[in-house]
Amino acid sequence: MKKLVVNADDFGYREGINKGIIYAHQKGVVSSASLFVEREGSQEAVKLAKENPSLTLGIHLDLDKFFEIDHARGVVVSWLNGSVVSTEILKAEIRRQIDKFFTFGFTPDHIDSHHHSHLISDVFEPVCQIAKEYKVPVVRLFKKFYSQESNFEQADKIANSYGLIFPDHFIEGWYWGNIDEDYTAAELMTHPGYGELWREAELAHCCQQQLKEYLANQKIELTNFSNLLPKKQ
Repeated sequence: MKKLVVNADDFGYREGINKGIIYAHQKGVVSSASLFVEREGSQEAVKLAKENPSLTLGIHLDLDKFFEIDHARGVVVSWLNGSVVSTEILKAEIRRQIDKFFTFGFTPDHIDSHHHSHLISDVFEPVCQIAKEYKVPVVRLFKKFYSQESNFEQADKIANSYGLIFPDHFIEGWYWGNIDEDYTAAELMTHPGYGELWREAELAHCCQQQLKEYLANQKIELTNFSNLLPKKQ
């Protein structure tokens, strides 16, 4: 049976996004969310998560202050002012955000980041090292992010060296036929929310009336990251 984690990014960004994610969990297929710890909606998101304990949480690292971001495409372009941030500064910021996550009373089951900044070559290993330190078992990693396969292979090797896992397939949002692709375990990244057309379109996809029935018919189990971990002997 295939396993599918439908993960909602940007939990905590603002009120409309929080409400969309919770609705997509209660009425749709969102099984997991990635939480910003210091955005305007973070405290509300924490409250909503405590009211909906079946929604599992990971941390959505926000490292944008270190980078030039192309907001139209939602991607990292380069280091801010062309200056690579030291590993120690990066580690301090990552630890600070994870520490804050723990103060909310949750234990993160995965780690990812806004604009996938954690996948940048100078950032990925510090993130993996700290994930292991904090016992966060899953990191977002996928081949399509990298223009060269060798860069993905290096990142894969780093993740494995720290004992981290990630699904064998990554689905970048909703599009025709996505959940029918070839995989054993997959993460489908989505951004449901209210107040922006594209987020409301993703919310609608998450809550399609026949989707849960279709998943069952296709023998696709809707799950979360914790259930992808190897069973302890």
